[in-house]
Amino acid sequence: MDRDYFKEKKSGKKSKDRYTKCCNQDRDRKTLNKNKPDEWELIEQYCENHLSSYPSTKDITPICCKKCGRLIKYISTIDPKLYNRRNKIDE
Repeated sequence: MDRDYFKEKKSGKKSKDRYTKCCNQDRDRKTLNKNKPDEWELIEQYCENHLSSYPSTKDITPICCKKCGRLIKYISTIDPKLYNRRNKIDE
């Protein structure tokens, strides 16, 4: 028995490929989607919290699939001046 067996048992439908064709993400993995307004709010909230918690972060960008809207990752840019200054204070 594998995942596909239980998916078919629960839904009554033959399971599709395990990974999405557009972004190669696991279909079983629940992830946020930019196309759903309530989930987009969570993505924005995460970005805002990250910028507030880490002052050395210049910006943060959520990377989502252009076709299906699934959140793939976040990319952030660090200000080296602030990052280095913070490390010197910690020493």
